[in-house]
Amino acid sequence: MNHFASFLFLFSVVLFQTVRGETIVTSQISQKSKAPKTEYTLNPRFKIRSKRKTRRYSWVVHEANAAPDGFWRPVLAINNQMPGPVIEANEGDHLEVTIINKLKTPVTFHWHGLYQNGTNWEDGPSGITQCPIPPGVTYTYKFALDGQYGTFWYHAHHENLKGDGLVGPLIIHSPRDPLKLGIDFDQEIVLVLADWYHTPSTQIIPQMLSNRGYRGNVVAPSANSALINGMGQWDCRYATTGQRCRQTSPPEFNVVAGSRTRFRLVNAGSHVMFFFSADNHTLNVTEADSTPVRGPTGIQRLRFHGGQRYSVIITAAMNEVGSSFYLRAKMDTDCWVWVTTDIQNTAYAIVRVVAPGRLLSQPPSGQKPTTQDWAERTNNQCMDLDPNSLVPIIPVRVPTTVLGSGTIANAFGFQLLSTPTGPPVSFNGSASANSGNTTSRSMKRQLNVEINNTPPPLGNNRTSPGVINNTQLPPTPPRTGARFFVNNISAFSTPQQPILHDFTAGGPGVVNSSNSASVVYPKLGWYDLYLVNMDAGVNHPYHLHGPEMHLVAFGQGLPTPENLRNLTYNTANPLRRDTVLVQGGSFVVVRINTDLPGVWFLHCHMGWHLAEGLSAVVVVQPEKIKSFRIPERTRALCARRTS
Repeated sequence: MNHFASFLFLFSVVLFQTVRGETIVTSQISQKSKAPKTEYTLNPRFKIRSKRKTRRYSWVVHEANAAPDGFWRPVLAINNQMPGPVIEANEGDHLEVTIINKLKTPVTFHWHGLYQNGTNWEDGPSGITQCPIPPGVTYTYKFALDGQYGTFWYHAHHENLKGDGLVGPLIIHSPRDPLKLGIDFDQEIVLVLADWYHTPSTQIIPQMLSNRGYRGNVVAPSANSALINGMGQWDCRYATTGQRCRQTSPPEFNVVAGSRTRFRLVNAGSHVMFFFSADNHTLNVTEADSTPVRGPTGIQRLRFHGGQRYSVIITAAMNEVGSSFYLRAKMDTDCWVWVTTDIQNTAYAIVRVVAPGRLLSQPPSGQKPTTQDWAERTNNQCMDLDPNSLVPIIPVRVPTTVLGSGTIANAFGFQLLSTPTGPPVSFNGSASANSGNTTSRSMKRQLNVEINNTPPPLGNNRTSPGVINNTQLPPTPPRTGARFFVNNISAFSTPQQPILHDFTAGGPGVVNSSNSASVVYPKLGWYDLYLVNMDAGVNHPYHLHGPEMHLVAFGQGLPTPENLRNLTYNTANPLRRDTVLVQGGSFVVVRINTDLPGVWFLHCHMGWHLAEGLSAVVVVQPEKIKSFRIPERTRALCARRTS
């Protein structure tokens, strides 16, 4: 009997969409009807093989009205799905994903965690490697899945449209994967976790960047709820007159008694660290981002930040037949400056344990579990899972010496909103760049912000502006807006002038230092990248596109020569991942092999922090980039006018 398959309710809402003048209404999935098979439960019969195959997808990207957590609002969907369709492929496959943009805004898609070796222009970030896809335009991303396997995901990478629903999982299988179906686990379920906002991102960002801020707050908004696979539960009693709301139920899964389920977890949030747990069931960590690891076992909660992925194994005992328990995805609001009074900070899912042979026929019972959350406290200052507890199963030794190093240092401050000529400048009057090296003098010019670890709940129309060393932040200076600075530069987006194009034949071959900080690694070899977080009380999950990050050392303060000498370096088998948390007042030493020529985006994966300028680019082998032949279909996007 097949114990590998399982079910879940992916998106139990009604979507209304307008395409080509027609109104399309999707049917509502009844919680009381038989559960339809969904793609978020991976098919155990998927053929894992080394033979290459081209897999083609066609996505209509459109606006819809939906109530993921019960509150109706416009959302962004792919083929009537939110989150979007699963991409499931093998290592070495070639993907062609056609985007039909039916939105009113431009859009791009990033394939999070993929190397994009030889296809830098398909990486997706708007203004970095491509011009965005304008409304009404169709574009096909084409790239190979070479040299990688594991849990990845995709998301919109223009403004913060991913925060409105444009996300989805990308799973790559391989015969080389040491984690084997039928040996290490018996079935696989993908969970996409996200924070959810009742106001669209296109309304939040302009207010957040203004002098007044969003609802008076200049750092980041508070989410209203959390979602698991596009479903959450918000209390409709908070809805005001004229707002539509309906109570929702958690998604459900069936697992077989005596089986081991691999939950592939994706944090697709814009501003959230999640605690993931399963009532009465412990977690064994087996994957960090796309790296198979020997991780902590028997833990009660897994904590992870935006952009990160983990796989955990949960075992259902034979004597649990007929029982059920909750999965919980709890947002750590200690990481936020302010919290709304209407927040539902936990998303739930229900796991029902069925007898062997009943997996395909067991309908939802409609009964809620009676299980309780773990008693373990969740307050830990927004820390990441200890990187030293995650040991890659396949060891990779990195060199003990490097060709050079570069520094990316972030800090919070204020910037003039407009000037008579040129781009905005920082409030201290300096827009100077320091490409790759930040001096202590320039560091001290920025305002270090300490976020209160226990912010009081505040209503929708009231905010807490945060504190500095436990005192209230001063008002935002006149004619300025809050920004994050990297090497003394707050990134300024130029969607129609991708930085990559500046390095191809005929371009200036340099990064415009008024618009972006940068680090340049000129040769093939190994280099160090120092990620420095000078915001004393704010942790930032940094994501590097393209090259794999080897986390060789962690330090406090600044990467001074003395501090670097005193660090303990792990070069024998350091953790490899594409998104790493840099704690406030600390730095991470990342060792990089520069075998992927290109312009690679580096940024905080909190969408709101990225919107406020927390990004840079890492330029690898600029001489090689000159020989890139960007397809005409890609360059043609820049000839179209977008907003």
